[in-house]
Amino acid sequence: MADVESEGDKTSAAETEDAGKESMHLTKDTLKNPILDYVQHIVLSPPGSSFVCSTVTSPDGQSFNDYNDVKAAFLKGDITPDQLKKGLINSLNQLLQPVRDHFTNNETAKRLLEQVQEFKRTSAPTTKDDSPKIVRLDLVSNGAVPANSHLVMTPLPNSNPTLQSAADVLAKLAGAPDKTSPKVLMLMDWTARVNSALDADPKIISAYYAVLLSSLRSLDDHLNGEANSVMKDVTIIRQSDAILKDPSNYWISVINAGRHFSLDTVMGSGIGLGEGMKDSEQVGAVIGRLMLVADALAVNPKSIALDVAVDEMGIALSCLNLQESSKGSGTPSATSVEAHLIREFYTTKLSHPEIAPKFPVPVIVSVSDGPNLQLQPARESSALKTEFDEYFLLDDPKANAKSKTKKSFCEPGNIDFCPPIELLTYFSGLDSGKEVTIERSAENGGNITFSSKSDLQKKFESGLLHPGDLKGVVSSIMLEVLTSVSEAMKKDSEASNGTKVLKAFAKKMAKQKKK
Repeated sequence: MADVESEGDKTSAAETEDAGKESMHLTKDTLKNPILDYVQHIVLSPPGSSFVCSTVTSPDGQSFNDYNDVKAAFLKGDITPDQLKKGLINSLNQLLQPVRDHFTNNETAKRLLEQVQEFKRTSAPTTKDDSPKIVRLDLVSNGAVPANSHLVMTPLPNSNPTLQSAADVLAKLAGAPDKTSPKVLMLMDWTARVNSALDADPKIISAYYAVLLSSLRSLDDHLNGEANSVMKDVTIIRQSDAILKDPSNYWISVINAGRHFSLDTVMGSGIGLGEGMKDSEQVGAVIGRLMLVADALAVNPKSIALDVAVDEMGIALSCLNLQESSKGSGTPSATSVEAHLIREFYTTKLSHPEIAPKFPVPVIVSVSDGPNLQLQPARESSALKTEFDEYFLLDDPKANAKSKTKKSFCEPGNIDFCPPIELLTYFSGLDSGKEVTIERSAENGGNITFSSKSDLQKKFESGLLHPGDLKGVVSSIMLEVLTSVSEAMKKDSEASNGTKVLKAFAKKMAKQKKK
């Protein structure tokens, strides 16, 4: 029995090693003789053709009309290897001679050949250049983006964009290490398509970005005002528009990234960053990650912000930090696959002394102080979720300002996870020097004013502030925010139409889910 298992193991190993090679051949070829292949598929392929070759028994030449006869004569030694090669040379010359005659005797063809030969002579390099060549899309040279920028890439689109997704993008734009760096926001529409986001439909993907951009500008104005606007100086570029400026070099850079990394590395397994992606996610996510490396090369930014992961609503779970960890800390310097790929490619493929100064490794930063606008604690089962109660949506009706705030998790005295405190802090500017007054009746202690998040947390933890009083002021603030976003989208025709497109798609998906 042990012998049987051993043979089975050998067969399995052989099949694995052979995958995509011998098993793909339509016919079995044990000779592996390219000269015979030429005779069979080139010389004797046309109907009525023949192959003339000297043989041991017929030194002056023998004519063959069937490939199997040539093969049999060769195998039994009647045709030597040299005779077979000379016969093929003569046959190929006979096939090519009419072409040569055409380019010699036809004046038009003759001039064309001379032009091609002259072009080959003039285009040949006169000196040898050993400096490495980096094939890439260069968005800085063609004026699409500024140099030394801070790059932010949008999350994969979905049919129900949230306030959280917009807040994340604003936090990343504002989180540039060098505040003088020009900001670039790339709309990842082709990455969305390879990942089959929104059914990979360009119209629906464009609708998502129209809604997101309108909301970003409205939210930015509400939070920062015109004077301190984050969005006003941002260069916005659509990924597809960028790629089409030089598609050949872009896709070559994607291919080069794929050649450099193993599949396991791109999938995230074996580099200490989790178990890697699931098989069902492989194709789109692998291509998307390789495209991300090419996008970074195209912009060649000074710094870049990327999501580590997103939940099923498209919300960033965390951001990555590519800075070197301090010695002995035990903290990895790259906390996402994307960060690892970018750093690895820059430090290995772009490390040549002649090009390294032009391609410094971008600082990939985490935005640790970004807002957490989640309304409910994480739930182990999706069956426990109610529809879209996890976050405020960008197109939420005004009525949801009160209803979602009322349903939000708010346990008395619990400041470890208290959504109303986070919402109040972020949208009221509590940690930006602004004060917030919560109105209460005299019986409940009267009005109370807070000037910082920590002060608010202390009062809530001690029980001096009731959840009902906290939710009351948050409802009013969220009504103002949702109204501002809604009015902005109504004034923006693309965003207004975008909300309709996204809702129609969400409705379509809901119907399919029920089937």
